[in-house]
Amino acid sequence: MQRRLHGWELLAFMVLLAGTAPVGCVPGGGLVGDTGDFGDDGGDDPGTDPGTDPGTDPGTDAGSEPEPTMTARDPIPAQLPTGLRNQGPRWQRTDLTYFVQSFTTKLSQERQTQLITDAFARWSAVTPLNFTAAASQDQADFVVGFGTERHCELYEVRNRTCPAEPFEPTTLAHAYFPNDENSGQCHMNDAVDYSNERLLFSTLVHEIGHNLGLEHLPEMTAVMFADDAGQTGDLAQPDIDAVQRLYGSRDGSVRPQSAETPPDSDASVARTAPATTLPDADGDGLDDATERFVLGTNPDDDDSDDDGLGDGIEAFGGLDPEDADSDGDGVSDGVELDGDGNALRPDFASTGDVALLVGDYAGQDSFGATLLFTVAGDGGVSGTIALTVFGFEEDLELIGAVNSDGAVEIISSDYFFELQGTIVAGAVEDGEFVTETEEAGTWTAALTDGSSEAKASGGAVPLHRVDLGAYAPRRSHR
Repeated sequence: MQRRLHGWELLAFMVLLAGTAPVGCVPGGGLVGDTGDFGDDGGDDPGTDPGTDPGTDPGTDAGSEPEPTMTARDPIPAQLPTGLRNQGPRWQRTDLTYFVQSFTTKLSQERQTQLITDAFARWSAVTPLNFTAAASQDQADFVVGFGTERHCELYEVRNRTCPAEPFEPTTLAHAYFPNDENSGQCHMNDAVDYSNERLLFSTLVHEIGHNLGLEHLPEMTAVMFADDAGQTGDLAQPDIDAVQRLYGSRDGSVRPQSAETPPDSDASVARTAPATTLPDADGDGLDDATERFVLGTNPDDDDSDDDGLGDGIEAFGGLDPEDADSDGDGVSDGVELDGDGNALRPDFASTGDVALLVGDYAGQDSFGATLLFTVAGDGGVSGTIALTVFGFEEDLELIGAVNSDGAVEIISSDYFFELQGTIVAGAVEDGEFVTETEEAGTWTAALTDGSSEAKASGGAVPLHRVDLGAYAPRRSHR
């Protein structure tokens, strides 16, 4: 089965000094060695909450006001295009690793390692995410490095192609949302005077936010504000609210938001994309920086997935501009949008008589997660898969279709799963699934009376949840 990405699916960042003893993760959201007080060169108060500590800010004297540079942190627009629906990417695991590939010469490596550790701890303190140092970049989910101009060395170490455009002189850094092969990359512009610890630390926290899937925020006090307005790197409430919408809270009081369910019809998808006033090399209605850093599409190709639809049409319409078949039903988005099919939800060209297939089904996949779904008289399928997502119990919504031959196609509209199989005599045969993170397996299901247990494969299928991270190998994202 081919890997399928879903346009309605809605990063974490990791780094470590080569050859340095690993910095371990602690359950409270901070990291071993994190002091939460950046004014005393390390300190040793293990009880400090790294997300709320009011201690001295890096690069400033106690009691002094930080001096803003009002420089743009990175090339990502201060506000993403209105109506862009392909947003909200996030990592699928809570335990993530990081590595520092290179350092600036403007501070000691020891001090930089501490600041990077503390920057991750800021986000860890308010989410279920845990960050641990890796021994090498090959073992890391995220890599941080310093470079100048085109900084090709930061790409080539991971066999990536460096962009033609160099760092702009006034750009502090850039980082990639979890949407393509560069996910987890955080590049700091070494032409900047990073002897200013406040500027370095706040920029690190900001760029890690992008790696986690956060866009810029309008509040000047927020670390995710587009410009350096003197922020110290402490998270403001808008920062906390934004990251908890993706991952939930560490204390369990805030649940992560689920993706929006695709509509029953793709009639609302506009056949043209709005124009942008920002640089747009391929004329697809998406500015180059949004394509490169947020969506992961090719800013020099107006149809990155060659499905006959421009990237802008897909991104604004809720389709996946990097997957020619966003709903995984075997028909390209362009064909479905121009024909009778629904490009947003799995369907078949001809449903036929499915009366013998109608009913409630229960089963499980090869990881052990319980699957419950209902086949309706019109061939539509709706159901759930039982998971634990960032520590929260979640019945992930499933949608799909069957036809009279018993072929069944089911996907999730969040944390993309695709399940295929054939219903024969009330049971699914040859069930296979694949996830966005390229994890594959099998699944079974059978007709039941509608309860949470079913007779499948000769035995009862109890309600059982599997952690989402089990489907997300290292360096995986959604």
